[in-house]
Formats: sequence, structure tokens, C-alpha cells
Amino acid sequence: MRTMGYDFNLEVRRLTLKEDNVFNYLKDYNCIYVDSGRSCIKLISQLVAESEVLVPAFSCFAVIYGFSCGVKPVFYAVNEDFTIDFEDLEKKITKDTKGLYITNYFGRFMSDSDAQRVKEIKEKHNLIVIEDNTQSIYSGEPKVGDYCLSSIRKWFAVPDGGVIYSKKSLDKIDISGLKKDCKQDDKLYPQILKSMIIKDLIDCPVSYVADLFAKVEEELNYYGDNNEMFLMSDFTEFVYKCNEIYPMIEKRRENEKYLRTLIKSPYLRQAISERSPNECPFNMPMYCEYRDEMWNYLVENFNIYPSVLWKTHFYKPVKDIGKTAKMGKEIISFPIDQRYSKEDMEYMAEAINSFKI
Repeated sequence: MRTMGYDFNLEVRRLTLKEDNVFNYLKDYNCIYVDSGRSCIKLISQLVAESEVLVPAFSCFAVIYGFSCGVKPVFYAVNEDFTIDFEDLEKKITKDTKGLYITNYFGRFMSDSDAQRVKEIKEKHNLIVIEDNTQSIYSGEPKVGDYCLSSIRKWFAVPDGGVIYSKKSLDKIDISGLKKDCKQDDKLYPQILKSMIIKDLIDCPVSYVADLFAKVEEELNYYGDNNEMFLMSDFTEFVYKCNEIYPMIEKRRENEKYLRTLIKSPYLRQAISERSPNECPFNMPMYCEYRDEMWNYLVENFNIYPSVLWKTHFYKPVKDIGKTAKMGKEIISFPIDQRYSKEDMEYMAEAINSFKI
């Protein structure tokens, strides 16, 4: 059965240790490995406690509502091409501003000129820069972040995983109360079940697995909302050691480049015009005026589950800032990750192009 998108499936019988893994990829940094990106945000809040932090309005739920330690997020506008609206950002700096949170979206780092402008703002106002590289960690070295974080679980078939990394010492981040816990391993069941369905080993609707993933994610979010944080589990650490980085990067680049040539839908336009050779795409974001209709069509007719990152038009603190609502309503992100072949890209493009209003 062909199904594309949403969470990864896990084939435990194929796990073998690889040297080219995320731990080696980040070996030159000081790192703290935890259960999720949400935990990373709560921990890194310690560095800017009891202050204001400038945060991009186009962000996921976990970022918008995820800070702790008395941090007050103050949201700034992001342009449709995911660059910073510097005019809006600088207007919102006050004497209470201590941090600047930056997100590198969909595998793209900010330009050198924007990075230089951030450095100037940082030095002028003595800010700590936090760089969210959840979607761009494999596109190269961070450009401006004093401290970086990534929800690395989004890239592989793993139960959990987040990392804080920096060339600076992380000694100021207190993790003394954190323990390892098996809650995150709840995701193993739907991940393994999905592999069995794809291989036609069991007769089970794909929608059932999607519902299972949603249920587990809801439970994990509940733990996060109640300030529960954990270190990365032993099993997750093992699984990460079984996943190679550079073949994954090359496959994503190859798939996105090919899919760009295949999509001909008049309802879509690229959200990122071109890729630089160094970028590793997270997925392929596009703008679609009929986003929800297209998403439903692809799910119901082809078992294709594009990502929606994010429904910010529903998030009260940010929906009226800049282009946030438009982005939340229109962005649809197509899967181009290492699970998929050239034939999968052709299948998905044919389905996308067949959509009509």
C-alpha cells in the first residue's frame, strides 16, 4: 500500500549502527539531548529568565506557548519568503528585551546580509540570540545563534528527540532534575504498525494509524504543557545511531529538485524560489489559496498527507501580526524525505496536478 507523509514508519529489524549519525554530526558542539524541541525551549528559557524575548509570529504552537522561567514572548512579523521583518522587530525592542529567537524555515538559513543585521542588533542591545534550527539543522553551520535548538525527531523514524547545541558552555542550563522516561516510546507502536501496513502484512486502514499518531502526539503535548521534561531515552539514542546523515541529505535534495520539475498545478506557487547547493530541505513548502481543499483531496483519494506548518491563523497571540494569518491559511508542505523514491515523487505530482476546483 502506498502512503506518503505524516509520521515515519520504523522497521526495527533493519536497525544497524552507523558512524555517520547525528551525534557525530554535532560532535564539535556542546550538546544537551532531551525528549523534544518543546523541552529544549523550556530549558533554554533559563538563559533569558524573567525577560522579554522577541519571537517570530510564524511559529508552531510549541514555540508560541512553550516558554517558561517567566519569559514573555513578544512577537515580530515574518515576510512571506520567511525573512525577518526587521522594521517590525526593531520597533518591539524595549529595555526588558533580553533575547532574540530566530527560526530558520524549511531547510533555509538566513542570508549573510540578514545575519549581519541580526549581529548588529544583538550587539547594540546586548541580546542573547537563540536559533531554532529544527527545520534546517542539516543545512550547515549556524550563522548567528549563541545557542541553537532542534526537534531532531522530525527527521527520522524515532520515538523522540531534541537537542540544544552551542560552541558556548551549556553549564548555565540546569538539567539536574531531568530523568529518562519511557513515555516517548509510546510512539513506537504506530511507527511499527505503519511499516506492517505499507508492506501489506496486516489489513488495517491508514487512517487508523494516523489517528494513533495524533493520539500519542496529544498525550506527549499534555506532558509538555504540564512542564514535564525528560532526557533522550536509551532506545531513541540507539535508533539515532542507526540513521545515516549524508545519504538522507542527498535524498531529500534529489527528491525536492525533481518534484519541482513535476508540479504544474495552477493553484500552487513555490514558497522558496530556489535552493542553494548547501541546503537540506525539510520538505517542500508551497502557497495554495485552496490549501484545505487540496489537503483533503490528497488524503482521501491518494493517502498523501502533506504537512501544514502551521495553522497560525488560529493562534490568538500572533494571527494579526504581519502575514502570519495568510501563511497559516495557505502554506502546504509536501514530503520529499528519504523514505521516498523518484517514482513516489511522480505519484505525488500526478495526484497534485489532478486537483481541480
